[in-house]
Amino acid sequence: MKSRTRILLAVLATLVGGFSLVLYNTLSRDIIFSGLNFCSSSDIELIMAGLSTFASATIAGFITSLIVVRDNNWPHFLISLFIVAKMSFIIIHLQSSGPVWFEAALQLSLLGGLWFGRYSASKFPLAPV
Repeated sequence: MKSRTRILLAVLATLVGGFSLVLYNTLSRDIIFSGLNFCSSSDIELIMAGLSTFASATIAGFITSLIVVRDNNWPHFLISLFIVAKMSFIIIHLQSSGPVWFEAALQLSLLGGLWFGRYSASKFPLAPV
């Protein structure tokens, strides 16, 4: 594969993976579990929202890995950098609706799900070589 094609696929995968992560995360946290708050939500709602956040990141990581070839991790690194920057911004600047560890755990769930999606796509039998 040529270098230009590889770079184009990496950029495309980063954009598609980032947008799908935002879309699925918004769908799971703001639409399905609207008004999620650590203080007022039940334990079951918090657990289900955490699992849906992990699942949305897994789907985004899987989609990103299917766009690029298996040995290209740049899109995942760039999306992870975006998640870490978002987590830092939330922790430093914004008043969150719950404790800091809760918001940090949700963002770490996104990171873990993204890389789990990459791992599962590499084990997927129909993935590009």
